[in-house]
Amino acid sequence: MLPATIETAVAPETITKVTRLFNGSAHDILNELLQNARRADAGAVYVTLIGQPGDRLLTVTDDGHGIADPTTIVTLGRSGWSDDTREREDPAGMGVFSLAGRDVIVRSWSRPEHQGWCAHIPAGAWATSRPIAIEADPIDRGTAISMTMPEAWMPTLRATLEKVALFYPLPVYLDGEELPRRSWLAGAVHVEDWQGCRIGVFDSHAADWPLAKEVRINFHGVTVATTMPTVGEVDRGRKWGVRVDIIDAPKIQLVLPARKEPVENDALAALRTVAKAAIFRAIARAGGHRLSYKEWGEAQALGIELAEAEPYLNRWTAPCADYRNSWQGQDHVRGDAMILVPDQAAIVAQPMQRALAGAPAFAAAPLVEAEPRFAGYTWYDALACVTDVRFRIEAGSDSFEVTDIEDAPEGMTSGLVDGISLLMSVTHDGQVSQLALPADIAFAPDPSYCDDVDEVGIFIRRGSNTTSADLSSLLEHAVFNPSSDSGDDSYETQLARFRATARERSVRLIEGGDAAIEAQLRMLLQNHVWIVPDDRTVAVTLTREKVAIVVTPRASEPA
Repeated sequence: MLPATIETAVAPETITKVTRLFNGSAHDILNELLQNARRADAGAVYVTLIGQPGDRLLTVTDDGHGIADPTTIVTLGRSGWSDDTREREDPAGMGVFSLAGRDVIVRSWSRPEHQGWCAHIPAGAWATSRPIAIEADPIDRGTAISMTMPEAWMPTLRATLEKVALFYPLPVYLDGEELPRRSWLAGAVHVEDWQGCRIGVFDSHAADWPLAKEVRINFHGVTVATTMPTVGEVDRGRKWGVRVDIIDAPKIQLVLPARKEPVENDALAALRTVAKAAIFRAIARAGGHRLSYKEWGEAQALGIELAEAEPYLNRWTAPCADYRNSWQGQDHVRGDAMILVPDQAAIVAQPMQRALAGAPAFAAAPLVEAEPRFAGYTWYDALACVTDVRFRIEAGSDSFEVTDIEDAPEGMTSGLVDGISLLMSVTHDGQVSQLALPADIAFAPDPSYCDDVDEVGIFIRRGSNTTSADLSSLLEHAVFNPSSDSGDDSYETQLARFRATARERSVRLIEGGDAAIEAQLRMLLQNHVWIVPDDRTVAVTLTREKVAIVVTPRASEPA
C-alpha cells in the first residue's frame, strides 16, 4: 500500500559518504576552520606545526567562545551556532566535515558547562556511527583542532595559508608570525554600502586592475567567483568593474557544501543591478566618458544622469587586408563637420586613401572612423556619413565601376587605363551628395572573392607617376591576408611569396615584360651572391633550352 503522506529526511546511510563532501585540500580545510573561528568571535587564529617529516601535526587554535556541545561537530547538518549567526550566515553544520577521513583531535571550551573537553576522532570514525569518547581537558577558552598533516602539503602550506588569510578579517599567525592581510576593496575609486554589502568600484586607469579573474565576492575571507557587471569605454581601453565585500547580508548565500560560488537567487540579481549603478555613479564622478549609447541608456534607466559621450572620433585610416598591420591612430577629431566612414574592405580602402592624399575636398570636414556604438547620441547622429565608395574606370570606349564586391567586366584585363575616378556618396540630413575625385590606381576583386594577388584586377591611370614599388606596396596592404589554415606555409613564407608575385605583376604592368623578367631574376639571385668569390665575375645566359655560365677574373675598379 502506498503511504498517505511523505516527509523530507536524510537517510542514515548518508553518513557513509561524508568524506566526499569536500575535496580534502589544505585550502578547503583551512578556509572552513578559519570561518568557524571567526563565527566564534575569536580575536585571532594561530596555526602551528610540530614534528618531523612524515609525522607532522598541524594545529589551528582560536581564542573564541569555544564549542558548547561536542555532538555538533560530528552531527552532519546540525549547527551549534546561535540563532543570530545561523540567520546571518547559514553555517549549515558542515564545515568541520572538511576534516572527514582524517585523524583529528578537537579540544574546546564549553561555556555553558564551564568546562574544557577533548575528543579524538579516528579517521575511520567519520563515516560510521561508532561512539567517540569525550574527556575533560584543561583548555580554558577557544578551540584547538589538530590533525596529522600530509607531507604533500608541506611545500605549499605557507602559500596556501597566506591565500586563505589575505582577505580574512582577523589576524592569522603561522608559528608565531603574522601573515599579511589586505582590504578586499583596496584601490577602489568609489565605495557604496548596500544591505550589508560594501561595493567597491575599480577603474583600470586609476590603479592596478585587480579584476583579471571572475573572483568578485569576499565572504569574510572566502573569495568566490561569480559574474558581476563590468563596463568598458569605447576606444579608450578603460574598464570599470566591482568587488563586493559581504559584511552582513544573509540573503547572499553560498552553494553548499564547498562554498565556492554564490547561490543564484533574487538577492544576487539585485546586487548585480546595484553594482552596475555604482559603476555608473563612479563614472559620473570621474567626469567625461566614452560609454556606448547602450551603456549610457542603461545609466539613464537606473536614474543616473550622465552627459553624452565626449564628442570626438578617430581620423579615418584605411585598414590593411592583414588585420595585424592595420593601425588606428589616436588623432582625435572634433566638431560637427566630421564625415563618418563605415568599415571599408582593404581592397577599396587602400586605393581610396591614396586618392584622398593631398586632396582638399575634406580639409574642412575630415573623414573619421565610424563608431556604431555611439549611434543614438545626438552629436553622432547629426554627422554626415559616407554611404557608398566605388571606382569608375575609363578604358578607351569602355567605362565600368568596381567596388569591394563588384569585379571588372569579363574580358577586361589589368593594365594601363585612360582615367580613374573615386566616387563617394555622402549622406547628411537625408540629402545625398555625390563626389568624384581623380585617382591613379584601382583594384577589382577576383570573381571567386579570394583576392589572390594573381587574380585581382589592377588598373593604373596612364601618365600617372605611380612606380612599380608604389603599386607593389599598395597591393600588399590591400590584398595580402595570410591563410589561417594550419596546413598552409608559415606567415613569413606566404608573405615572401606574395611580395615576389606582387613585385613581378607591378613591374610587368608599369615597366613592361622585359623589366619584369629582370626583376624576377634579380630577386631570385640576390640572396645567393655569396657563392661568387670576391675576385670573380659570373655571367649567366638563360634561354628556354639551356643555362650558360661563364666565370672570369674580376676586373679591377678604375681609380
